[in-house]
Amino acid sequence: MAITKVYPVRNKLHRAVSYAANEEKTSLEKLIGYAVNPDKTEQSIFESVVNCTTVETAFDEMTSTKRKYGKEDKVLAYHYIQAFKPGEVTPELAHSIGVQFAKECFGDRFEVVIGTHLDRKHLHNHIVVNSVSFLDGGKFRSTPQSHYNVIRKISDRLCRENELSVIDNPKHKGMHYAEWKALNEGKPTIRGQVREELDEIIKSSYTMQIFWKELKQRGYAVHRKGENIKYTSIIPPFGKRPIRLDKLGAEYTETAIQERITAERNGIRTMPPSQRRKIYKYNGNLKKVPRKKLKGFQALYFHYLYLFKKIHKKQTPQRVSFFMRDEIVRFERYQKQFKFLYNHGIETAEQLREYQTEQEQKIEDLTENRTILYYERKYTDEPEKISQQISKINNALKVCRADVRMCKAIFTDADRIKEKYHKAQELQTQAIENQKEVTDNEHKRRSR
Repeated sequence: MAITKVYPVRNKLHRAVSYAANEEKTSLEKLIGYAVNPDKTEQSIFESVVNCTTVETAFDEMTSTKRKYGKEDKVLAYHYIQAFKPGEVTPELAHSIGVQFAKECFGDRFEVVIGTHLDRKHLHNHIVVNSVSFLDGGKFRSTPQSHYNVIRKISDRLCRENELSVIDNPKHKGMHYAEWKALNEGKPTIRGQVREELDEIIKSSYTMQIFWKELKQRGYAVHRKGENIKYTSIIPPFGKRPIRLDKLGAEYTETAIQERITAERNGIRTMPPSQRRKIYKYNGNLKKVPRKKLKGFQALYFHYLYLFKKIHKKQTPQRVSFFMRDEIVRFERYQKQFKFLYNHGIETAEQLREYQTEQEQKIEDLTENRTILYYERKYTDEPEKISQQISKINNALKVCRADVRMCKAIFTDADRIKEKYHKAQELQTQAIENQKEVTDNEHKRRSR
C-alpha cells in the first residue's frame, strides 16, 4: 500500500514541506539535497534521477531548463511523497516502485530526482519534479483531478503489480500527509480530536441550530457556507488553522451531520466514525520508571502524564477530558521532557537552569576549539585527521544544543502544566462532589 501526497515548491519551501525541511531549507537545491540526504537514505543505491545526468548535477540542470525558457518564478517544482505500509516493502522494492512511478508519470518531459528514506518505520520516497519541461518548456500543473485520477492510479497499479495492498475505497481521501503519518504511528491528531468532539455534539444535538450553538460554546470559530464563503469551516480552540468540514470525511459534511442528528433524534444509534478510526497509543513508558519518590519537576510531569492515561481509559469526569483536550496532542512532547528530567536527575528550576548553563558553556568551549581546528586544517599535512576531530565536535555540539532547547522548552511548559494539572484536579473534585450530591438527593427522594 502506498500513500501519495504532493506539495508545490515555491520561493519559500517551508510552506510546502514543513514536516521535512528546517527553516534554512528554502531553495530547490536544498530540497533536492533533502530528498537524497544520506542520513535518510543510508545507502547511496537508494537515490536515482530521471532525465538528469546525476543527483549532484540535478539542481543545475533543472535551473538551466527554467532559464532557457524564461520560467524561473512561481512554482519551481513539485514534491511528491510516496509512503508505504510498515513491514510490507523492502528498501529495494520501495525505491524501484518510486523510480517506475517517476518514469511513468513524468519521464517523457520532466527532470526528476528520487530518494528513498529509511529513517522511519514506514519507508517512503521523496520525488522532486521540475515544473518546467526540458522538452518544450511547458509547465506541469498538479490539480486534485490529475492527482486522484492519474497520479494515484499509477501508484496503486504499481503496488498491485508488486503484490502490495491497495486502498480501493480510501476513507482518508484528502487527508494531510502529516495526519496520515501520525495516525499510522498511533499518535493523536488535531483533526482526530475535532472528529471526536463533533461526534459528541451530534449525539447531544436535537437540531442543526443546537449543533452550531454548542460548537461555538465549546470555543470553535465557525465560518458557514454562504455568499462570500465557498465551504463551511471551523477553527478549534486548540488549533490555529480553519478545517473544512467536508475534509474531515464523508460523515462530517453538513448534509451528513444533519442526517446523523436526525438518526439520533429517531433513536437510531450507530458507532461514531471517530471511534472506528485508529486510536492513538500510550506506550506504557511510565511503568518503566523505578519505584522511588519523585520530587519537583519529575513528580509534576509524572502525575500529568498519568492523568493523560486516565483520560485515555475514560477514567476521568467528562469535564476533565473536555478541559484537557488541547493538551492531548502534546503528550509525546511532555513524555520526552519527563524522560530528560528523570535521566539527568533534575528536580528543581535551579537544577534545570544550572544544567542549561553548563551546556551553554560547553557550546562556547566546543565552538572555540572547532574554530582553532578549522584554522589548523588549512596548514596541516593531515587534513582528514583534523576533519575527524571537527566531526566529533559537531556531534557533541548537536547534543548540547538539543539539551539547551529541551531546557528552554521545559521552562516554557512547566508553568502551564502545573496550572492545567491543578485545574484538572479541581474539576475532578467538583465532579465527584456533584455526583455525591445527586446520589444523596436521590436517596432522600426514595426514602420519603
